[in-house]
Amino acid sequence: MFLAGAAAVAVTACSDDSTPSAPTTSTNAAPTKPSSTTASTTTTSATTLPSIELAADPFTLGVASGDPDTDSVVLWTRLAPLPLEGGGMPADDVPVLWEASATDDFASIAASGQEVAKADSGHSVHAFAELPQGTWFYRFRVGQYTSPTGITRVAPTDATEVRFAAASCQHYEAGYYAAHRDLAEHAPDFTLWLGDYIYEDAGTVGGDPAARIHLDAEPTTLEQYRNRYARYKTDANLQAAHASCPWFVIWDDHEVENNYAGLLPQEPDDLSEFEARRFAAYTAWWEHQPVRLPPPAAAGEEYRIYRDATWGELLTLVLLDGRQYRSDQACGDAVLDLEPACAEAADPSRTMLGDAQEQWLVDTLTDSSAQWNVIGNQVVMANATLNGAVLNYDQWDGYPVARERLLASLDTAGIQNLIVVTGDIHLAAVAHLRTDDAAVGVEFVTTSISSGANLDPQLTDLLKSFPDLVDAELAHRGYTLHTVTPDLWTAEYRVVTDVASLDSEVTTYSTYVVESGSNTVAPAP
Repeated sequence: MFLAGAAAVAVTACSDDSTPSAPTTSTNAAPTKPSSTTASTTTTSATTLPSIELAADPFTLGVASGDPDTDSVVLWTRLAPLPLEGGGMPADDVPVLWEASATDDFASIAASGQEVAKADSGHSVHAFAELPQGTWFYRFRVGQYTSPTGITRVAPTDATEVRFAAASCQHYEAGYYAAHRDLAEHAPDFTLWLGDYIYEDAGTVGGDPAARIHLDAEPTTLEQYRNRYARYKTDANLQAAHASCPWFVIWDDHEVENNYAGLLPQEPDDLSEFEARRFAAYTAWWEHQPVRLPPPAAAGEEYRIYRDATWGELLTLVLLDGRQYRSDQACGDAVLDLEPACAEAADPSRTMLGDAQEQWLVDTLTDSSAQWNVIGNQVVMANATLNGAVLNYDQWDGYPVARERLLASLDTAGIQNLIVVTGDIHLAAVAHLRTDDAAVGVEFVTTSISSGANLDPQLTDLLKSFPDLVDAELAHRGYTLHTVTPDLWTAEYRVVTDVASLDSEVTTYSTYVVESGSNTVAPAP
């Protein structure tokens, strides 16, 4: 089923000889380096760990890495011998060894360290591995068990090319993860995850396909969110995609609840309990993602996930949080309403990012010296209104003053080669970003990994007729593979033929290019 190489890594049996293969390169985010990380001299590992009694192999959720900078990367796993039953670990903290090597047989260990998988953090592990720039194999060991092997990269200070995947929206019940299998086979330098890693709705009587069922009620507690993440992370193709390269991860709404805004739930009747629910969801998100962040501190408090990274002199990458600071959706959060927008939508006090994050975004890109400036963004930024009607108030169309202010600020600051990479809407699209006066950048919207279409594919030609939309593909699931050089940005849209088939073919729908300095996008020759 899998090609040899990275896709096979995450599903390798737990032994000392898991085997992957991969390319080279990486990025920069706010570093904090715990003392538990120990970079060693290159040496053959002879570490013996105390035996531990567990219900089964604890590495059922695979391994992952993320948020690489120029001298370190975060290595992740979570111990869960009974993943769908709260994890199945004893109530004790457990020591876990991580190891990194230049070869997949781990004959020589380039760096290693010991972390504590804490019971009150779901026995999750975030190891900050200090490593030289380049490609590394890594694994974890606990007691008599050894994890599958992953491949990671430490960010370069110099890069003449980078290839990264952009992906979002992987509703477990909606279909299989053939897109993740294809992503792992392509082994990009990194993956940019744009949100909706899990979906919070209750399990159905039968999924489509029937084997893909959430199993339980809508999560509201920490244990329930842990079980929901475990349901997703036991998927072999998702594990393969994580094991093939480091990820930069941000959230959207379904990691908590559909269309929530700040501390406002979708249903007003749920307000009294929502603060605790959001804290549980944010905590579970941190426990399950390879992020260079501390865990959330307390219910109701800000949990800052917006951050920046670099990839040599090629990319400055800013990762947004479009949920925690936004004003509530305007006009009753109407969808596909063809009436002109209500007056509330144009209120200048309304915000998508909040004042602090918006100013941080402009300042970060103003200070950037990279050739390309990239925004990892949750919801469609381009103008997709129809004769003054806002078709989706959850998108930037529902925050038009904030959008115009942001794009005008970026234009005034002289930000060059602006690329916005977006998820959320379960369709593929290419768009120009404009202010009233100028072309500011290009937006690439990636379709969903598996989540079903939000719009009837019969509306494809209508969307293509919108002035700022260059192309749209509404019928298929997939992801986008971006290849970037100093002179050219290339976006290849990979689409799944049949999301209901585990072995579905994945092909290229179309490829678009942006020439450096042009602020315009066109089909590849």
